[in-house]
Amino acid sequence: MKLLIILSIEEYANDVRKILARQKVPIYSETEIHGFRTEAYQPDISNWFAHDNHGIYSKLFFSIQDSNCVKHVLDEVRAYNEEAGDKQKNPVHAYQLEVEESV
Repeated sequence: MKLLIILSIEEYANDVRKILARQKVPIYSETEIHGFRTEAYQPDISNWFAHDNHGIYSKLFFSIQDSNCVKHVLDEVRAYNEEAGDKQKNPVHAYQLEVEESV
């Protein structure tokens, strides 16, 4: 099993929901988050949240699914970001983590 995590700015949240529906993700959760970038920490990740101290409203989606389902979601997120190209200032970020154990 895999933990699927998707981070998106609020403006792209409906697109993420459509991706999850097209990939037949039967159950997922989402929550609002407020992302910031600080002067002290500048990762090698371009366009990650806001560039000022006001932050940006975002969504965090997560679901535990089989590896095949997660692969298809990641592929579609990758295609979504590539299609948007330079006009997309805050690309959708998606991650896959191994679920080693559950109770």
